[in-house]
Amino acid sequence: MGTACHYHSAAPAVWQCTGCSKDYCSDCVPGAVDNYYQSTPKCVLCNKRLENVGASNKAKPFWQMAPFYFRYAFSAGPLTISAICAVAALAMTGLGFLSIFVFVATLAVVMRYNLLVIEKLASGQLQAPSFGDAQDGRSAAVFAKVIGMILVAGGAGVLFAMLGEGAVQVYSIALSLLTPAAMIVLALEHSMRAAVNPLKLLHFTLIIGWPYWLLWLSTSAVSAAPALLLPAVVGKLPVWLLLPLVAFVTSYFSIVTSAMMGYICLTRQRKLGVVAQVEDEEFLEALEFDRLKALADAGILLREGRHEEARKTLVTVLRQQPDDIALNERYYRLLLATDDKKALRELGPHLLERFVKLNQAHKAAELYLATTRSHGAPTIDKSLLRHQIAEALYRQRQFKPALSLINNLHKEDPHYTRLDSAYLLLAKIYMDGFNRTDNSRKLLAFVRSKFPKSAVLGEVKQLETILAAEEATQPA
Repeated sequence: MGTACHYHSAAPAVWQCTGCSKDYCSDCVPGAVDNYYQSTPKCVLCNKRLENVGASNKAKPFWQMAPFYFRYAFSAGPLTISAICAVAALAMTGLGFLSIFVFVATLAVVMRYNLLVIEKLASGQLQAPSFGDAQDGRSAAVFAKVIGMILVAGGAGVLFAMLGEGAVQVYSIALSLLTPAAMIVLALEHSMRAAVNPLKLLHFTLIIGWPYWLLWLSTSAVSAAPALLLPAVVGKLPVWLLLPLVAFVTSYFSIVTSAMMGYICLTRQRKLGVVAQVEDEEFLEALEFDRLKALADAGILLREGRHEEARKTLVTVLRQQPDDIALNERYYRLLLATDDKKALRELGPHLLERFVKLNQAHKAAELYLATTRSHGAPTIDKSLLRHQIAEALYRQRQFKPALSLINNLHKEDPHYTRLDSAYLLLAKIYMDGFNRTDNSRKLLAFVRSKFPKSAVLGEVKQLETILAAEEATQPA
């Protein structure tokens, strides 16, 4: 993994803010770009536009991707181009003078496609472009630029030839080393002037660093593959098949080398100033997007100590989605984190009650415990809520806080309509949590005598049977 998210160290960064130098993962910036105003996610901290760095940040080093380059050239678009080359080579054998035009047209198409491969991979598009993508009317212009580059290189060679054989050798070596850089610059900037500018090319190699020389070595080796293949098949295949085969293989390996050039640019995408292909997530419906965005923004703001902004963010969305469990929990934990005693005293019980009503009594119990540890047990006036939270605490084997909630309920609210169930719960707590079986028996007997028509009598009898069996097994 490359750069990690500033707030989630196990997640790779997908977005970057140049304003405050923060990196964000897809959890920090949820949804698709179309979920955002003008398809532009902005930094929650400084409100500046975020840059997508997902593809380049996840990219493995160039030298680890060798199988990818060869698989890439075997996908539909590259194979179509290679097949066209083979068919054109076969057709040229019977066209005479017209074969020159076929050759030039085919070469223009191949050059355009190879430069498109570099451009797309550099921006983060790992799927090979289709044949149709390359039919944008720019093949002739690209071919003309390449011819222009060749003429400029040849003219420079003539000038160096005037300086002697040694100068020519030095120039030939430099030309060989900088050829990949020239093709990449042409693909990315669409400018022949930039592609033949030696200072521009040297600057490019410095940005890429030492992997550029590995790229040069790799592309040189791959480009030599067709020449090595020809002697191996001569005499084994029909003569008429040799030229189409060489054309197909040459095109295939040229796309492999273009994939190498494009991918190495992807690994240095930000340094090269390449406009990134946005790695888009699934588009979210408005309510879901608002919910996830509020949770993400509040988490970031809270981590940065901007508590009031985090609170306003959550309150705004809670007004629209008051029954969302995650939003309510984040809001409650924000009150705990900010040590807002007044809000915890006034809002805490209402929030806990909301969790219970949403069938999240276990969550209410967890938050009750969290409040108790840091701020002391919250005051809960409603008997039913006390009973429900105590029951959830009992199921979590938190016997002491459960006991403190339910113990004096019959005294504080003698008219509570579920006292029979509360006494039963108290008996369970004494039995399972404190081994006070004497208290449990008394409470069970009280329920049986005080509430003869109670719905919990079946469970009372069952517990009494268990207690009697335990008593019988104990030594006298």
